[in-house]
Order: sequence, then C-alpha cells, then structure tokens
Amino acid sequence: MTDTLSGVRAHDGLPALGPAPTRLADTLDRLYTDWARSMSATPLTVPPLLPISDLARLGVYENFPQLALVSSSLNVDAATPDQFTRDAVDGALDPYHLLPAALALPSSACYGVYLHFQERQISDAGALVTVLGQCYRNESHYDGLKRLKAFRMREVIALGTPEQTAAHLERSSSFIEQLAKAIGLPVERHAASDPFYDQTGERAAFQRVVTVKHEYRYAGMAIASVNTHHKFFGERCSITLADGTAASTSCLGFGLERWLHALGDHFGGWDAAQQAVENAAGVLTT
Repeated sequence: MTDTLSGVRAHDGLPALGPAPTRLADTLDRLYTDWARSMSATPLTVPPLLPISDLARLGVYENFPQLALVSSSLNVDAATPDQFTRDAVDGALDPYHLLPAALALPSSACYGVYLHFQERQISDAGALVTVLGQCYRNESHYDGLKRLKAFRMREVIALGTPEQTAAHLERSSSFIEQLAKAIGLPVERHAASDPFYDQTGERAAFQRVVTVKHEYRYAGMAIASVNTHHKFFGERCSITLADGTAASTSCLGFGLERWLHALGDHFGGWDAAQQAVENAAGVLTT
C-alpha cells in the first residue's frame, strides 16, 4: 500500500485496519447486505471453527490440504508452563506439546452454511441466506490486502432447484456489474476453476465442459465470484428437495479486504474511495 493509503498493516498475512479503511469496509458490507435483504436473503451466523470431520466430508483435505489451518489445545500433561512460554517466545509451540487437532479454521464462509442445512429438506421456494465469515488460508506467500492468511468474506448462498440456483447467479452477476459501474471501479469477468470440486477424475472433466465459477477481477485480482456447485454440497450434506433428490447450491462471494485494496488503489486514498462507495449506494437504491 502507498503512503496515501495509511492505516493498513498486514504482517504475515494478518491484517489490521485503522479507522478509515474500517469505515469503508463497514460501508461496503452494508451495501452488500442491503442488496441481499432486497433479495429476501436470511442472515445467518455460522461457527468460526468447524469440526475437521465435517470438512473432510466436504472434500477439503482431499483437494486442498495445503490451504488448511487447524486448531489445537495445549497438552498440559506434556510440558510445564515454562516450556510452553519458552516455545511461544520462540514463535512456535512444540507439536508434541499439543493435543490432536479436531477443529479447523474454515477457508470459505459457505462451508458453515451447508453444514447448517445438513439433513434438512429445502422448501419449494428454495432458501437464500447471507453470512459474513472469517476465512483462513495457508497460502504460499502473502501480499498486503491482496493475499491474506485471515480475511472476511461476505457470501449470499442459494439452495434449491437447479433453476433457482441458476437464477441466483444471474441476479448476482448483474448486481456485481451494476455495483462496479456505480462505484467507477473497472472489473473484468473471467471463467475460473471452482475449488469445491476435485481437480482430477470425472469432476475435473465436467468443469472443462461446463464453467462452474466466474471471477470479477480488478487489475488481475479476484474481488468477487459467482459459483455453481450443482448437487455437490447437497449430496455431501444430505440436503434434499421435496422429491427427495439432492438440492443444488450456488453462491456469490465478496472478499472485503480485497475490495479495500482495489478501491484504495484505484481512487488513491480512503476518502475518495469512501465517497465513491457512498455515491454508489445512493445510485443503487434509487
């Protein structure tokens, strides 16, 4: 970030925001949630930690183990407080002083939504929900607000028939394009691979034929995406329709910190970015 974008610190992928970028993030999220509310989306809060057994069922460790971050507890029978303290001061706890990790820090906000709906039947009207999730990814490197270990993701998720989830993606794509135009932020739409799918075998072949994800990129960086998962999560979580078949799902995702980077970079400062977003909010609500 340049000197004109002060108020941001991101050490080892862990961001801290000052008042101006915090205000901008809040304004952005209100804009997203206002749109979700206008679509009759129900707000949910999902757990910040999830059982690793649940994420294994969703294929997380099979497909993207390199991104995984897990949570453990100290084994107080294996070491003394002084030993824990010495390890902590050195920057890493001895793995032999930790209990087995049974919880994970999720890499995507929507995982908790599918687990929330597991073993449930979706009504004929379908379900539309929105969450703001704290996400965590063990990346190979970190870069300001562009690539983080911990970041926030606002998602709007549809569950229902293929027609209902496809309609959600059409509305979502239209909203992203209208939003970017109203703000004055140049974005480009690109087809991309979907991380919820296997990268080999039948699912990979399917993706080469049918695009399952589109990203909206600013200067080559994805700041939003629309994704169709077909029946993947419906099958894995036993989410069904009235006829007993697996529900389809789709989602719209906004990376809050990446939006901050894009806006700060494009407008050259937080004040100008804040004004552009507030102006856009007025345009989109009229």
